Amino acid sequence: MSDRPLPAPPDGLLRWPVVIVGAGAAGMMTAIHAARTGVPVLVLESARKPGAKIKVSGGGRCNVLPSVVDEGDFHTEGSSKAVRKVLRSWPLDHVTAFFADDLGIPLKVEDTGKVFPVSDRSGDVVVALLRAMDRAGVTLATDTRVADVTRGDGGFTVTTTDDRSVHADRLVLTTGGLSLPKTGSDGAGYRWARTLGHTVLPRYPALVPLLTDTGDWDRLAGLAVPARLTARAPKVVWEGEGDLLVTHKGFSGPVVLDASYRVAAPWGQGTALTARWAAADAPADWDVHLQQGGARPVAAVLRDTLPRRLADHLCGLADIDPSTTLGALRRDDRKRLVSLLEECPLHVTGTEGYRTAEVTGGGVPLAELSTTTLESRLVPGLHMAGEIIDVTGRLGGYNFHWAWVTGRLAGLAAG
Repeated sequence: MSDRPLPAPPDGLLRWPVVIVGAGAAGMMTAIHAARTGVPVLVLESARKPGAKIKVSGGGRCNVLPSVVDEGDFHTEGSSKAVRKVLRSWPLDHVTAFFADDLGIPLKVEDTGKVFPVSDRSGDVVVALLRAMDRAGVTLATDTRVADVTRGDGGFTVTTTDDRSVHADRLVLTTGGLSLPKTGSDGAGYRWARTLGHTVLPRYPALVPLLTDTGDWDRLAGLAVPARLTARAPKVVWEGEGDLLVTHKGFSGPVVLDASYRVAAPWGQGTALTARWAAADAPADWDVHLQQGGARPVAAVLRDTLPRRLADHLCGLADIDPSTTLGALRRDDRKRLVSLLEECPLHVTGTEGYRTAEVTGGGVPLAELSTTTLESRLVPGLHMAGEIIDVTGRLGGYNFHWAWVTGRLAGLAAG
């Protein structure tokens, strides 16, 4: 038993009206809005300093929001209509105003459509959230790791790893997922949700770099090139366009991260991923372009629009001598090269896993929660918000947006 007791509820109360487990993005937003309803709120956080994932996000700049959003920007095994209902509970312009006016964080929209603090400092976001919690009267207990959560006697008992305990009328799980474990994510919230009676859908790393062991792509490590990716299973199930980065182990970059859930999820096994190298000035029809003949070498023609290393690599994959002229290019060789230019197979063997994944797919089905309160339909008094729920946004601030919106919704309801 620790000699450091947990904060006791205010005088006259046997339990804390609201206890929140996890002080990440969703947890801090939950705490702010719950406390602003006037009830005492206790937040339990395992780390010494809250908001670790916020601090490392966006390369330390924090892509706090997208500039445009709808339910199509999110994946769930449940109903997209339910996602839309939750998103509409706090429209994007209202969330933006909250950060700019309430928290005092000036924001900017970049050409990519991503929204960042003007300061480009993720620490400013964490500081502003902590100040808002403090002003609202939230009690924050850091360095406090929860071991178990039980329900009984009209409320909940939360027990820590050093045998301390606290009682709550309402409990909010904002424990995050399994991604970026170096920030403290350990997936414990899924275990507690299951213990309390919830389903937990299979989890998997999402927004994660992909691995390959074929094609000698490691020779191109560090190369970034625009590409249009297509996922087929066997029909087309996803398409997206953006920068692709070749790594020593496989593929990364925005378009790859967005595509990753299609191959990382348990139901995505067998999905084939192909790339069309989509430089702005690339020919619309490579077959026609290469049939125009001439004395120029094939590699030189490809280098007109593609990086030199990629052009030479594609010639190698097609088993074509780069110095072969267009006029001497055989039909079969041309067809094979065109296929690599327009539908180049990226043979994915796996992902880099939770170590580098930005978010966790799967989790507690949204159908098991009320879309108006995020209260459990199975366990009265239990709410959830953020990554623990089976809703995953694409790259560009969408997962933070989900955390802010669900945090507010759960906080207002719990309070």
